[in-house]
Amino acid sequence: MRRLGFHADGVFESPHPFAYETAQHTNTITRWWYATGGISRNLRSSGSVWTWPVAAIHLLLAWPVLALSLIRYEAFVFLSGKSITNTRLELFLMRRLGKRTIVLFVGSDARPPYVNGAWPWSGAKAMKQLTQKIRRRVHRFENAGVICINAPGTAQFHRRPVINWFAFGFPCTLAERQAQPVSTEDAPSDIQTAPAIKKIKLLHSPSNPQVKGTERIERIVNSLLSRGLQIEWTKISGLSNAQVLDEIRSCDLVVDQLFSDTPMAGLATEAAQLGKPAIVGSYLARAPSLIAGNWPMPPSRFVDPDQFESALEALVRDTEARRSLGNAALSFVQSAWSCEAVAGRLVACLRGEVPDAWWFDPRTTTYLQGCGLDETEGRRRVRELVDAYGESALCLDDKPSLSKAYLYWARHDESKAAHVEATRA
Repeated sequence: MRRLGFHADGVFESPHPFAYETAQHTNTITRWWYATGGISRNLRSSGSVWTWPVAAIHLLLAWPVLALSLIRYEAFVFLSGKSITNTRLELFLMRRLGKRTIVLFVGSDARPPYVNGAWPWSGAKAMKQLTQKIRRRVHRFENAGVICINAPGTAQFHRRPVINWFAFGFPCTLAERQAQPVSTEDAPSDIQTAPAIKKIKLLHSPSNPQVKGTERIERIVNSLLSRGLQIEWTKISGLSNAQVLDEIRSCDLVVDQLFSDTPMAGLATEAAQLGKPAIVGSYLARAPSLIAGNWPMPPSRFVDPDQFESALEALVRDTEARRSLGNAALSFVQSAWSCEAVAGRLVACLRGEVPDAWWFDPRTTTYLQGCGLDETEGRRRVRELVDAYGESALCLDDKPSLSKAYLYWARHDESKAAHVEATRA
C-alpha cells in the first residue's frame, strides 16, 4: 500500500506463534495491546492463574486502540474474521463515521466447524454452539455493511455476495530470500561423495499434523519407498517461519497437506515464492469450477486425496515436471499475487470499484467436504449433529438446497456402510 502512495500501517493484536516478521506498531498503546495479547496467549496455553487478568487488560486496551485508529485512519482491513474489539459497537461506529471497511476471511474463521478438522469433535452440543458462534461472527460483519472477502469453499454461512478470495489473492513477499535461491535440482554435486542416484528431498511442515493428514501422507511416502523410489523425507514442526523458509529452499518438492480447500495456502505460497513446486490434496479438486474465473488458477499439483499417492509418485519420478511447476508457481506469485497487485485490488474494493466478475454468490456454493479431515469423518460429524439437534443445527436455514445436500451427503455414507455390511453377511 505504501509503495502505491498510500499511508498504511499494520497493527496486530499479538505476536504470531511462528514468528512471522511484522511491522513495528505506531504508538505505545498499540505496542502494549500487542504485548499483552502475546502474554495472554502464552499464559492460556500453560494454564496459568494469570491468564484472565492479563486477558482482561488486553481487552480493555483494545478500546483506546480503537479510539486512536478512528481518529487516524480512513479505512480498515480486518483479517481472520477479527476486528479491534470484536464488537458490533465498533462496526457501528465505523459505519456512522464513514470509515470504509473490509474483512478478509481466511478459513477456520468462517468455515462450518462440523467439516473443519481444526476443531476437534467434542460432542454434538459443543459443535452446535461453535457453529452458531462462527455464523454470528460472519453475520456481524455482514449486518454492519462491511465488504467481505472469502473463498467459495468457506462461504457457506454468508447471506450476501462476497468478493471471491481467488479474485483477490494472497499477498506475501520474500524478496530478500529470493535473491539467491538454492535449487537442489540444479546444484552441482561432489563426485566423490554424491550417491549414484540422487534422492528427491520431500518437505512436509505441518502446523497441525492431524489437520494436514500427516499420518496418511507418511504411509504414502513409505509406500513409495517400499517400491524403490529414491526419496529423502523431511518432516519439521514447531519451527519459526525463517527456519521453515530455509528448509523450503533446500528441498525439491513441498508436500503440503492432504485435505486443503485451496490450491495454495500459506506453505504452498511460500514454496512458490522460492520457486519450489508443491503438491496439495483437496476434495475441492473434484470441483475446480468453484475456483475458476477471470483469473489464473494457482499452480500447485492440486489433486483429489484419493489420487494423492499416484500424483506424488509422478512428481518424484519427473524432474522436468517439478521444475516446470516450480517456475509456474514463482511466476504466478510474482505477478498475480504480488503485494502491489493485491494492494491495487484492495484499493479498488475500498473505492467501491469492484468488477462484477469478482463477486461470488454464496447461495450457489455446492462444496461440502470442508478442510482438514477425511470426508468419512465429515459425514459422521454432520450425521451426529443432525441426529442430536435436527437440520437447523447446520445453521443453513437460508440455504435449504445446501442444507439438504449436507443431509444427503451424510446419509449416503451411512447407507453405503450398511450396504457393505449386508454384502459381507
